[in-house]
Amino acid sequence: MSTFFTASLCGIALGLVFWRLSLPGGPVVGAMLGGALYQFLAPSRAIPPSGMDLVVQLAAGISIGLSFNRELLHISRQALPWAVGAALALIGLGVGLAWMVARFSGIGLATALFGLAPGGITGMGVLAQAEGGKPALVGFFHTVRIILTFLLVPLLGRLLR
Repeated sequence: MSTFFTASLCGIALGLVFWRLSLPGGPVVGAMLGGALYQFLAPSRAIPPSGMDLVVQLAAGISIGLSFNRELLHISRQALPWAVGAALALIGLGVGLAWMVARFSGIGLATALFGLAPGGITGMGVLAQAEGGKPALVGFFHTVRIILTFLLVPLLGRLLR
């Protein structure tokens, strides 16, 4: 049995357990932790097949795109200025935090900036590598952010209803 297949089964199993327990972001967080646990505990590292990240991104894009509707066009016109403002504020905050992380941790500024930037693991990792950062460390920052976001934002949403 290939290491990738075994690692995938670990991710699927923990993702389904988290989903069954109704944990916020359960399937994604559980699958990420299952895959990570495999990588940390297995004697040999699992390597995903070439192009798998593209397939996953395409599937996510299709799934998100299919959730769009005409009502969203009306809402998005009102929300666009807020979305742009929030994005610029987060980028500004990220630059400040990246400077502090780089200064006090010894992590390079490019790595810290891409690790703290709003965006996805794969996109920021590729950009970090192109700009002289460390893509694995950027991926670690984003993985921590995603897990915490998937756990905390739904809880906050439930509390603030």
